[in-house]
Amino acid sequence: MVVGHWSTNSMLIDYIYSFHMPAFLIISGMLYKPSPALKTIKAFSVPVFVFSAINLFVLFLIGEVHTSNISLSSIVREFLQYRHGMELTLFKGVWFIWVIVAMRLLFYFLLIFRKERKYYMCVSVFCVGYMTLVNYLIDIDTLFRGYYIGHVIPSLPFFCFGFYLKDNHWIPQNLSARQIAILLTITITMPLFNGHFDIYNNVWGYNYFFSAAIAIISSIFLFWFSSKIPHSKFTETISKGTLIILGTHWPILCILTRILPLSLEFVYPFIVIIVCYYIIIFCERFCPILLGKIKSQLPNMPQKSQ
Repeated sequence: MVVGHWSTNSMLIDYIYSFHMPAFLIISGMLYKPSPALKTIKAFSVPVFVFSAINLFVLFLIGEVHTSNISLSSIVREFLQYRHGMELTLFKGVWFIWVIVAMRLLFYFLLIFRKERKYYMCVSVFCVGYMTLVNYLIDIDTLFRGYYIGHVIPSLPFFCFGFYLKDNHWIPQNLSARQIAILLTITITMPLFNGHFDIYNNVWGYNYFFSAAIAIISSIFLFWFSSKIPHSKFTETISKGTLIILGTHWPILCILTRILPLSLEFVYPFIVIIVCYYIIIFCERFCPILLGKIKSQLPNMPQKSQ
């Protein structure tokens, strides 16, 4: 994500975008646990507000924003960041938060009903069909007038797939050597033929179905590869703080451009991760809500019927 938001290398960006947001969405589905609606909203709204405020302060600090060209109403709109076309970028990637909250609320109400839980895959298939034929239908930006909530449609199949993997107790270590070789080959070659795939900008490569298939395959390979990385405090901490990385990486990058020469820009993303590591440790100890963690008693939810 950090490299994708920073790099200007078109080939590298095509590779990263071919799987990085779908992988986030799949992981979100795999890690999803039912939470009351108010808790979900609070868990995400507080970090968005705090990190947006930090970003606004950084923009003032580096001189990209002046009091003369903003108003209170514009700041409120930028804090919400609910649609395309906002003037400031107070929280780069906030569309993903809107989508995750919407999908978590949808699944929370869906899973309340034991008999209906199986229909989440039907909803996913409908979304895939619509997005694959979107060039012949009303596109999501026209349908939703640019509101980020419209991105739920292309994002939901990945979240559902992650939930399906969790529901069926899939683990990446069970992949065979032959399967891994096939996954790797597809991950390396297919983005070259498919072109750019970008959920945020409604760019679907050859078509949505083909792009989604590549993204899922690449994500599965990524999960297998990640399972081979030795466990350490660093990897564990980073994995728990993805929300903080999402919220702070852009202001950190903006600061780095002011204090380091451009000849070192290839190390910027690595510096961001290191800085975020210590921010995550601090937040985990003193302000866990910025990690999206809120302690509460969860209601009993129906389990998968055997």
